[in-house]
Amino acid sequence: MKASKLRVMACLLSSMLVLSLAACGGGGTQSTASSSGGAASSKPASSAAAASSEAPKAEEGDAPLTEITLPIVDEPITVRYWYPMSSSNLGQMKDYGDSEAYIELAKRTNINVEWIHPVGGTELETFNLLFASSDMPDIMFTSTEEGNKYMYASGPEAAVTDGYFLDLTELVPMYAPNYSRLISDPAVGKHTVTDNSVRWGFNLIYQGVRQANFGPGIRQDFLDKAGLDIPVTYDDWYEVLTAFKAMGVEAPMYISPDGLSVTSEFLTGYDVGKAFYQVDGKVKYGPVEDNFNEYLEMMKKWYAEGLIDQSFSIRALYIPDDDLMLNDKVGSCDTFATWCGKAYYPSRGAVNPDFNLVGAPIPVKEEGQVTHLRNPDLKVRSTVMVISAKTKYPTELVQWFDYQYSEEGAFLMSYGVQEGKDGSYYIEDGVPYWGTLITKNPDGLTQSEARTRFSSFVPLNEDYGRIMRARTPEQLAAHNIWTIETSKDDWTIPNSLTMSADDNKKLAGVMGDINTYVQETVVKMIMGTSNTSFEEFRKQINAMGIQDAIDIYQAAMDRFANR
Repeated sequence: MKASKLRVMACLLSSMLVLSLAACGGGGTQSTASSSGGAASSKPASSAAAASSEAPKAEEGDAPLTEITLPIVDEPITVRYWYPMSSSNLGQMKDYGDSEAYIELAKRTNINVEWIHPVGGTELETFNLLFASSDMPDIMFTSTEEGNKYMYASGPEAAVTDGYFLDLTELVPMYAPNYSRLISDPAVGKHTVTDNSVRWGFNLIYQGVRQANFGPGIRQDFLDKAGLDIPVTYDDWYEVLTAFKAMGVEAPMYISPDGLSVTSEFLTGYDVGKAFYQVDGKVKYGPVEDNFNEYLEMMKKWYAEGLIDQSFSIRALYIPDDDLMLNDKVGSCDTFATWCGKAYYPSRGAVNPDFNLVGAPIPVKEEGQVTHLRNPDLKVRSTVMVISAKTKYPTELVQWFDYQYSEEGAFLMSYGVQEGKDGSYYIEDGVPYWGTLITKNPDGLTQSEARTRFSSFVPLNEDYGRIMRARTPEQLAAHNIWTIETSKDDWTIPNSLTMSADDNKKLAGVMGDINTYVQETVVKMIMGTSNTSFEEFRKQINAMGIQDAIDIYQAAMDRFANR
């Protein structure tokens, strides 16, 4: 039996040596973790427990693994993995299995993956259908992020209880030494379990902290033509958008179809959020707060004067499509830092040779004002990979995931296998960088496509430095301007809140109708087609039971604080 032993490496250079050996065939001496309490082989003795909806139990006398022995299984196995993936990231790849990092991961572990990517636009519907299927895949992507939630209706703990998600509460300490090390930090660990300490999946945990990578963007070339600076206050924005309209820009500002910015960027200057947020631990709901009306009145005025996309309510996405962006039809919009500058959209066919999208600060009423909501800085993401309770390979998959949190595995998934400045990575002064295969792909792949093809798009233990070190000056400037000292994220509600099955059911019952009412009414108010006053609007939301929803969130916040 061939095996290559994963060791905790002292530095990046030794990491590269191990990586090179693994790429050349990975011979080595078989080893198992050991302790005074006995030994537990990294190759599970049996997967018979998978036939039950209960999580498999460790054999009496077994000790937790202290490292992962490769390959994880002697004979190759294949598992199925449900994972939504944008075509703009996959590019010409058939599926994520074409990623060189995942190809190498399969070689090292002997675990192959059959990828299931839902068709764009059907992701949420397809996800929900998984729970009605008798043939659930072995692994599933989930997310607890509000507005981008892929989760069992009654919550993650109920998904464990109901036999859908594998209970990892005992398996992680036993078979996942690398993940266990990361979550031993209480500031990290509290985001990875339910209020009852049930562990239900593997969270995406950054190396370091990922700062805001999404926020307001504006066309610098349009500003230069108008002779104006990047706007700071709402009054500045009004002046700029008016100038863009005079220049013939079809949509001076593009906004989400619901009329509200994605992470409250254009509301927070009024000290209010688009939905639920918290101030010093007290939960609030934006649309019933006084200041929400100030935002609505501003947007109504801007829409009436043609400063906002006149078709916003029928757009499909919260960001403009290529037709709008590439043909100079949009002057400003929410955007990702990666898309800022003179490279991303021009590489996709922008008609204007001067195209330059740059980040703009979170708008405020008065310069110097402190705001409290934006795309948040993150150590632990709301993205969680879960293993099906019905899988035949529970302990094998726990180890497969855990390897990706090791230094060796995390490096593979962040940087790929092709070393050299013209490869997927190179090392300079002990620091890894993406090579030009990713940053300036010779075949014309965008950076998103190339990083998916030659490393992985979002590793489970991502070195976010790989992205920051590849940023252009315009992209770094966007990061910096969204995270200036006065732009805080301290009113954000943690995405790792959990609720009981009963609370989830009550919340769904209350918020289903409220969300529909708020979205429809907000859009009409902005477009000037509603006869409903703000007081009537707020009164109706209260009558629909918003306080019950606030109370549920408040109780969840209180429990989270006590984890």
